[in-house]
Amino acid sequence: MCASLEQDGKIKRPRGSVAVTGPNGKQELVWAGFARSEILSWWQRKKGATLLDIDATRFAERADDTRELIWDEMPPDSVIRGLCDQSGKTPVLKIVTRPADAEELAQFRHPRMPLLEKRIYS
Repeated sequence: MCASLEQDGKIKRPRGSVAVTGPNGKQELVWAGFARSEILSWWQRKKGATLLDIDATRFAERADDTRELIWDEMPPDSVIRGLCDQSGKTPVLKIVTRPADAEELAQFRHPRMPLLEKRIYS
């Protein structure tokens, strides 16, 4: 999934505020959960969610076996993909996740990873 991320030297966690960039520019949203990449079109079609760029220097997964945070640097020119869920009273951030590959599963010991992609918004 993505247990934590680092932005501007500060650690961000679920239920905290995260800086994002979307179709309306930069904003801060409360991190309110996750959205599986496998059903991303459902989020967009049924919930009216919009894709977001999340700039981060690194991210961490929580290992299922020991519960330790395992950190990794962000690849160059990549962002964490998020989406803005506007179906509630206030818009919130969902981090988009995907299944971990075999190498990631061995490294992070967690079955889901944040979706890392090229920037959509400048």
